Amino acid sequence: MAMARIVLGNRDGALALRQARDVLEQLTDEWPDVNFALRTIKNAASSNAEDGASDPLLQALVKGDIGVVVAQLETLPLSLPEEVTLAAVSRRLDPRTALVTKGRHTLEDLPRGARLGVMNGRDGAYLRGQRADLEAVEVSGTLEGDLKLLTSGELDGLLIPAATLIALDHRNRLDAVLEPEAFAPAPGQGALGLLVRADDDLAFEVAYSLQHRPSFDRVRAERSFAKALGDGDEQGCSGCVVGALANVTEDGELTLFGAVLRGETTLQASVSGEAKEADELGRELAQDVRTQLASL
Repeated sequence: MAMARIVLGNRDGALALRQARDVLEQLTDEWPDVNFALRTIKNAASSNAEDGASDPLLQALVKGDIGVVVAQLETLPLSLPEEVTLAAVSRRLDPRTALVTKGRHTLEDLPRGARLGVMNGRDGAYLRGQRADLEAVEVSGTLEGDLKLLTSGELDGLLIPAATLIALDHRNRLDAVLEPEAFAPAPGQGALGLLVRADDDLAFEVAYSLQHRPSFDRVRAERSFAKALGDGDEQGCSGCVVGALANVTEDGELTLFGAVLRGETTLQASVSGEAKEADELGRELAQDVRTQLASL
């Protein structure tokens, strides 16, 4: 009988490849009767698509070119194709955003006019919300290249997910970690998701073997919150920049913190409940924030 074969698909980039290789190693140990292979999907370094149907990595999964997507949750569209399901989330790394500088500064220490590299417009907006006197410069997101910009003096600092530094063995470069109340992370930041086609039972079983349930529930709540805020703008959420962070206690209680930046206005709110109700809690918090925004 032929050995089953599953191809793992990952995005471009050192971090994505490192994470996919780690998953490959774990699954190979866990499933010795399955032949695993890796495939990097080109032009899929990250996704800004609102709909997963236009994400090259998810397209490859739907077409059957790969069997399991291995991706950072913050790079995944909030709306996934109906043929795709999030099978598992492995144990989450630090979800917060880190500051890297040459002089071990905090964000408050940086002088006016300092130039900080950011991964995307979302982080640039949050930076301006904290320190409007600093300049946000979007960088490539390639860690080694961005660190060289810091070393050369082209940048005075970098704002980068702490999980990226940890995963790529650069924890020593982490000067400060920004707390969510000051710099809300992107939904799913620091978490690695495994996605499969909804009708692929073997791939689901294989991916699910790496499930870390508290991380899964945290991500569900954060993504549900962000998605609910983006479902229409009739209550004043057009142009909102969203951050979220959920935590789960040993007793299974989930607390979801959400932050919304719209123009110069920042709203923060939180909700708590049972972790198994993660999706509902996300939608509940989104409705609360929508109501607050509509009253402004």
